Amino acid sequence: MRSGLMLLVWCLLISGACPPSLSAAEDNDYNATKLRLGVFAHNKGLISSRVEHGTDFNGEVVFSPINIFWDAEPTFGFMLNGIGNTSYLYSGVSWEIDLFEDADNSGLFIIPFLGLSVHNGKREPESKRRGLGCRVLFREAIEVGWRFSGSSNQWALSVLTDHLSHGGFCEDRNQGLDNTGIRFHWFY
Repeated sequence: MRSGLMLLVWCLLISGACPPSLSAAEDNDYNATKLRLGVFAHNKGLISSRVEHGTDFNGEVVFSPINIFWDAEPTFGFMLNGIGNTSYLYSGVSWEIDLFEDADNSGLFIIPFLGLSVHNGKREPESKRRGLGCRVLFREAIEVGWRFSGSSNQWALSVLTDHLSHGGFCEDRNQGLDNTGIRFHWFY
């Protein structure tokens, strides 16, 4: 119960609870500006193990930047495991940083993400399940992609890896969870 309340407070702080004057949108409305959908290899990443597997399906909504966090974009998403292993909801901020951009606004970008997640996985390890220690975990991610510009739309393809962990703030058990995959972005 307490971990769910912590996630709700985090979501309110990152989302529309910020005054409209902090929004970077032209009309000072707090609008969704991007939609990202992806497919991921579950528990495959930089420090993952062989416990848990499957395919994850990801969806994410990104909102107008808030200037108080260096133009951070409030971000909300989910990762759904296709075979019943650990799935989670997450909330936080991301920064889309252009590394190269040509005249038609196409180009290479990188997106770091920092936030919190709440999962339905195990807290203690089992033979085929990760032991994540507590219900609310930190989520960090890094994404690299290429943005394409069309006549009226922009879209992008990217690769992303994320990591969930409590970073030693909960119990001693901290197996964490990594996912790696590809995403399709729509800008509107």
